[in-house]
Amino acid sequence: MAVALGMEDLQNRMSVYFVTMQRLVANLRKAHQEGRLEKRLKVYIQPKLLICDEVGYLPLDALDAANFFRLVSERYEQGAMIITSNTSFTNWGAMFGDQVLASALLDRLLHHATTVNIRGNSYRMKDKLKAGVTHALREEVRD
Repeated sequence: MAVALGMEDLQNRMSVYFVTMQRLVANLRKAHQEGRLEKRLKVYIQPKLLICDEVGYLPLDALDAANFFRLVSERYEQGAMIITSNTSFTNWGAMFGDQVLASALLDRLLHHATTVNIRGNSYRMKDKLKAGVTHALREEVRD
């Protein structure tokens, strides 16, 4: 869904940048270490739409969490963001290692947001589930 919305924006000649959370924090960390964080942040701040995929799949350390917060703060009310995550908002404090930072982050992200909660079996696994190949996994996915 996020990619489809990004494609629609591209067709309407809007600038779009797609990045996974792991790639984003790795790029920001490297830029921070090399003393060029400001320049790298501009890459993510400039597009009209930033799509950040897979937020919450891996926990973040303090530097990565702070860099992500800074990015969101600088984009706040400047450009649209689509965040995809498998982690509920109530668990973002643990993911970011700081409940206060997570609350401030969610405050900015949710202020003008529309949230879409998708439940059910994984889209990627749908054919395997239909074939019964992953019967045991089906029960896990439903939980």
